[in-house]
Amino acid sequence: MASPHRTPHGAPRRVVVVITEGATPELLTRWSDTGALPNFARLFRSGRSGPLDADGVPYEPPGLVSLLTGRRPGDHGFYSYWSVHDPDHQPRVLTAERHRHPLLWQQSELVGLRFACVGIFGTHPPAPMPGSLITYPMRTTLHACYPPNLHRTLAERGIKPVHDVSIWWSGQPRAELLPRLLEADVRRGQAALTLFDEGADVTLVNLTAIDRCSHIFWQELELGPEREAASAVFAAYRTADGVLGDFLDRLDDRTTLVAFSEIGFGPLRAYCSMNDVLESAGLFGRAEHGGTAWEKTAAFEAVQGTHGVNVNLRGRYGSGTVAAEDYERVRDDAARALLEAVNPRTGLPYLSAVLRREEVYRGGALEQAPDLVLEPADWRYLPLGDPGWASHVHRHWQSAWHRRRSYWAAAGAGVRPGRAEEVATPVDVAAAVVGYAGREVPAGFAGTPLEDLR
Repeated sequence: MASPHRTPHGAPRRVVVVITEGATPELLTRWSDTGALPNFARLFRSGRSGPLDADGVPYEPPGLVSLLTGRRPGDHGFYSYWSVHDPDHQPRVLTAERHRHPLLWQQSELVGLRFACVGIFGTHPPAPMPGSLITYPMRTTLHACYPPNLHRTLAERGIKPVHDVSIWWSGQPRAELLPRLLEADVRRGQAALTLFDEGADVTLVNLTAIDRCSHIFWQELELGPEREAASAVFAAYRTADGVLGDFLDRLDDRTTLVAFSEIGFGPLRAYCSMNDVLESAGLFGRAEHGGTAWEKTAAFEAVQGTHGVNVNLRGRYGSGTVAAEDYERVRDDAARALLEAVNPRTGLPYLSAVLRREEVYRGGALEQAPDLVLEPADWRYLPLGDPGWASHVHRHWQSAWHRRRSYWAAAGAGVRPGRAEEVATPVDVAAAVVGYAGREVPAGFAGTPLEDLR
């Protein structure tokens, strides 16, 4: 009898995962149907696909870390790129040292497999692993790969992957920025393809240009269908399509390809300060210089991307003002004020719901989540988040932000062609990677393999 991780012919099974961050089902379908994305069309036609929803608030870190760990955000605790609670109220970049659970290549069920991982948040700083790793650093660094000489080895072959942090958007002209965003995805694809060709059993590569271009250039899509082909967003999809095609060309009877995005995208009109709402309710104190007067603050907006509000709890924060026995009362007061707030731009409520964190997330990392999670009534008007980081990343310049609904698709060995209507989440992709590799899904994984979705 063949070992469980081998095909009937005895050859080890191989898996490729192409993450197309920010890919939106409506655009994928339209441009694939018209032939503008021939490789996505080939993937959908020859394989199996279905809808995928973000688990909780749609943001890259929760979904990517769910892929890496097989755990939901409430268990792995990565709700943003930055920490939600820090004693000095200064959100800090989350790193691989903060993981509570083993990553895919650290799972005992996957021992013996060689991995290649390129550009996924949650992998920096690099650590020894069975294979090759190009991390996703949030700061400029010369130490972002394993083995330590990997970048040099690839450069000697003409392949020079770049990190997102080196292509920081600060208002530079489109003609300067767009080619760099697209080239970054091309180079990541080249690096991943090379590592696959050199024998990686599981190859994971993250393409980010669709997300970055959607944030910055979505307004170009609103000029009308006849202008879409000239848009930066379309160029990013075309670039991802090219990377996808390179891997589709390598499919054989022992190789499976999975493509997905942890988030979709949609238009944005404005980020709205929830601190302003809390201030009007007497729950947030503003200092003379415009910052926060923590000694007068009972509740405040959490870091961007979490759609969260935190209670300024004593003991959790050095400048905390709310006693433990008052926590629930303050949380209720903040929720009531937020639900009553009206967006002056529309005359309608900002929010459709204000949920306690335990209503959104479950797991051992619940205390790392925001105390309240806000559900926008109109996703064109979203919570601003921590004003410090929001300013640093030029949040007010954006014309689009994430949506929950995205897609997954798979083709190759072990894939039944067709369409699944059951909605997947990123943990299901993690389970699928293990299953397509021919291994048993670890007991701690929360997902269902994609092939089992109806």
